[in-house]
Amino acid sequence: MTTEPQAPPPSRAWRLLDIVVGLGAWAGALCVTGILVSYSIEVFMRYLLNAPTSWASDFVKYFLCGAVFLAMPQLTREGAHVSVTVFKGKLPARSEALAARLGLLISAAVCLLVGWLALEQTIYNFSRGIDTMSLIAIPKWIVAAPITFGFVVSGLVLLAQVLRLDAASTEAAR
Repeated sequence: MTTEPQAPPPSRAWRLLDIVVGLGAWAGALCVTGILVSYSIEVFMRYLLNAPTSWASDFVKYFLCGAVFLAMPQLTREGAHVSVTVFKGKLPARSEALAARLGLLISAAVCLLVGWLALEQTIYNFSRGIDTMSLIAIPKWIVAAPITFGFVVSGLVLLAQVLRLDAASTEAAR
């Protein structure tokens, strides 16, 4: 039997957020697969057939953007992102918990703000029909949409982590 405080079972909103995060991670993995396929075709065409592609490097850039930002919420949920832990274990438990909540709230606010700005730019690109400036041009909103997803969903994940910490500490106080 454990003495650690247990958070209440996740609500429907938490489960939905977890599903969205998981789908983003899968889409990010598909983008990594797209990078592998694009480079493989380029190597085959260039070195075996002496006919390099004109599109592979552009598509690798698009897939890389998708891979990074679609997987970002999963990394945020797992705490696999870069973190500064200079105060961890050096503050009283109460102060450390407050600092953790404050850090999560500030991070969530920044992610949601950047997500909002990215959403505005994505809508602007879509409404104006702006394409990328590359040999193989595609609508720019397709590249910008994963950036919006990554920041907005990461912000929601950070807020969920604050709420889960609060629920766990409330449960521990009982």
